[in-house]
Amino acid sequence: MMTHRYIARFIIEAETPLFVGSGQASLLKDALVQKDVNGFPMILGTSLAGVIRHALASNNWINQVFGFAEKNKVTGSLLKVSSAQMILNNGLVSEGIMDDIDANLLNRFNNLPSRQHVRITEKSVAADKGLFDNEVVYKGVRFMFELELKGTAEDKMYWDSIINQVQGPTFRIGSGTRNGYGSLKVIAMFNQTFNLQDESDFNAYIKYDPSFNSTLKFNNFNQAQIVDSSITKYSLRLKPDSFFIFSEGFGDEGADNRPLEEEIVVYENDIIKFEKQTVIPASSIKGAISHRVAFHYNRLTDQFADQGKGKTGIDNQAVAELFGKAGQDAAKKAVDAQAGKVFINDLYYSEDHVANNKIFNHVAIDRFTGGAMDGALFSEKVTNLLGNEFNFDVYLKYAKDDQITHALECALTDICKGLLPLGGMTTKGHGMFTGRLLKNENELYNYENQNL
Repeated sequence: MMTHRYIARFIIEAETPLFVGSGQASLLKDALVQKDVNGFPMILGTSLAGVIRHALASNNWINQVFGFAEKNKVTGSLLKVSSAQMILNNGLVSEGIMDDIDANLLNRFNNLPSRQHVRITEKSVAADKGLFDNEVVYKGVRFMFELELKGTAEDKMYWDSIINQVQGPTFRIGSGTRNGYGSLKVIAMFNQTFNLQDESDFNAYIKYDPSFNSTLKFNNFNQAQIVDSSITKYSLRLKPDSFFIFSEGFGDEGADNRPLEEEIVVYENDIIKFEKQTVIPASSIKGAISHRVAFHYNRLTDQFADQGKGKTGIDNQAVAELFGKAGQDAAKKAVDAQAGKVFINDLYYSEDHVANNKIFNHVAIDRFTGGAMDGALFSEKVTNLLGNEFNFDVYLKYAKDDQITHALECALTDICKGLLPLGGMTTKGHGMFTGRLLKNENELYNYENQNL
């Protein structure tokens, strides 16, 4: 007998840009995000339910909670998952058809940032059909959603496991979660259990207001630690040797090329503010690590190029295992698609932490005329961290092969040694870093402690 109702309402914040696709495109963007009837971003409940279900180990209880169909036996879900609706100014949630909408705020969300993507081959050129762009929701946007479970008193431990998954630092949703998108953190939660056999609880449940704009007592808390023992956390604590650049691909009035900058959302006294920050896309970091992993795995398994055995891209077992593969290999042959096991977040720096005002001028000289070669005179702005560290985390969700894990650790160590530059213009001396590598907070490598 289902005697209990477990209800949790979450306020979540996008730690990185979010892309939950609508399946639509526009003249300017190849893919658009989901939006509600008012024109603000949202996350469908089916998307949230799928992510939560995938994160939990499959067992009889989980099958009962999420429902299943098996031969002649079909059960419905015991867990209700609402859509996540955006929180606007003054704590108001975009719910239902709203009459009084801030036109300036709505215009901002009608013109969301877009990200350009390019898939680079081992020859350092764009892969065929590997260039595209998509719309993203601003980093910092907050949403509210709710879970409700029908169960018994004995289901409390399972309910807690669902809550822990949502609170965990690896909770991500949408497309591009392996490329820096979709990292969410819970900043406040309402969690209550109603025992329907108790009169006061029964009356409270009957009077419970399902509106997201109702008044509930939320509890703030810090982000939970990793709850999945199969996840390994690598932390890189780096110092740049000089400048670096993660390019936007465009210039401005001062230079032909400039670092990528993007607006983020900040809630100040429950009012949405927009702040421009410098972005280091996780996809750029992941691409460099991926190529170096292929090198180290070939080295560790004695697959040498001069013997015709070395493999790159998804043909390399370590790259396919760690970073995933699409439905076809480099030779266009069908293969089993596989999601990546490496997660890296996009990084953001405010103007207090970085400066993008240093300009380098470049020119290629024609040896015969002594003048600049056609199209070879250009300038670029680069990023200076102003004495700050460049830190990022890499989450690995269990690699079956120890050599594959070792290849990843070797690639990360190369970054800390200054052997693997990151970003653009690396052949001109940019993007060199040195520092420390930590594995689950235990130090694996420290550049300053090496006898060089």
